[in-house]
Amino acid sequence: MRMIKIFLLLLIFGCGRLFAQGVNLQQAIDSAAMEYLRIADKQSALYYGNPQERHPPTTNHPYLKDRQYAKARLSYSGVIYPEALLRLDLYRSELVVFSPDYHNLALFPENVDFVELHGQHIIYFRRDSLPGCPSSGYYILLHSGNCKVLEKQTATLKDRVESNSYEQYYEMTIRFYLYKDGVYHTIRNKNGLLKALHPYKKELRRFISSNQLHFRHNREEFLTLTVREYEKLSGS
Repeated sequence: MRMIKIFLLLLIFGCGRLFAQGVNLQQAIDSAAMEYLRIADKQSALYYGNPQERHPPTTNHPYLKDRQYAKARLSYSGVIYPEALLRLDLYRSELVVFSPDYHNLALFPENVDFVELHGQHIIYFRRDSLPGCPSSGYYILLHSGNCKVLEKQTATLKDRVESNSYEQYYEMTIRFYLYKDGVYHTIRNKNGLLKALHPYKKELRRFISSNQLHFRHNREEFLTLTVREYEKLSGS
């Protein structure tokens, strides 16, 4: 593995020289990473996770967007994997990789730097001692500046009895968190966000109205754009 890492560094160094000649740096780094994976094969640290436990039979699935694996850009222990096959288990809060030998492996969360999956930037958030801090787990990072906006999707296993039949299903919930000035705020609606973003309520209400933003219609867009406007107003 030490020789493989040295080889990767040499590849990236070579790519840096190419960049000076006009080649896109990100594409060059991703190309080097793919070459690393080809050489490392099964020795890659990416495939040393724990086997994923089976889920019980249910009427729906507990994964982000799709139960099927999707190509994702993953940073794991400082190494970029441009086309890892991943899915995010919202029930167990596990990021699962499909290995070359056809196993479902849950990655070690402490090694996950970030993942870009289904168009979302996902991080493993570790709970700290700040007021209102949510629990540890995988979160979608909607905005990262002086303020941060986090989205947490969770699947909860439920039972249902209908017409003498019994079945299990996953109930999906979404929660949003705003980090501002050393405090985490749970955001449930527009008024809760505006209260957290004092003292610019009036200015933000005008911004929301002029841009026709609606919390219920698109919460992600509403939160992201409103918090960005707050940062402009506050100079943060």
